[in-house]
Amino acid sequence: MIKCIKDNNGFTLIELIVVIAVFSILSIVVMPRIINYISSARDNFLILRTIVTKTFDDAFINHRTNFIVIHCHNKESEITEISNTLFERTNGISVAILNDANEFIDNPNRLLKSREFPDSFTIKEIMLPDGSRYTTGNVFLPVYPSGNTTGAIVHILTNNEEEWSMIINPYIKTPRVIKGYMTYEDIK
Repeated sequence: MIKCIKDNNGFTLIELIVVIAVFSILSIVVMPRIINYISSARDNFLILRTIVTKTFDDAFINHRTNFIVIHCHNKESEITEISNTLFERTNGISVAILNDANEFIDNPNRLLKSREFPDSFTIKEIMLPDGSRYTTGNVFLPVYPSGNTTGAIVHILTNNEEEWSMIINPYIKTPRVIKGYMTYEDIK
């Protein structure tokens, strides 16, 4: 028994290559899922706030109206006759412009590329200043070249337990994030 322990010099090169290959395959398959699951609410809020802020800048610099499109987690039950991939997105944000044919298309700016969020970061509701509330479909917020918008409050649920509000102010380009579901009465 002692002789076997003394003669054991470690692993062979083939054994090490097999182990490295198995770990490589596992990392390719499993890591994207783990990263999506672990991606924190802070990162998603940062992305959301950055896209909104950059949309204001893009509208001002390019002298055009941009549309922040907030896609609720729940898809609208009835899709109209408009067939556009922009309207089929869920749980995310896009920035659209009108083309020459008056059709909504994605903004060509690469920094304003549409983003879909994981299920751990759920866009539950969008409230507009006129009191309307949307829990399904898409909400379009125009951002004018003058640097203003209609504004909105976006209710977000993180990790199926924490409630947050992102407040898009009509005249301030960087939205605020507040813990808890806020209404317009709460922020006055």
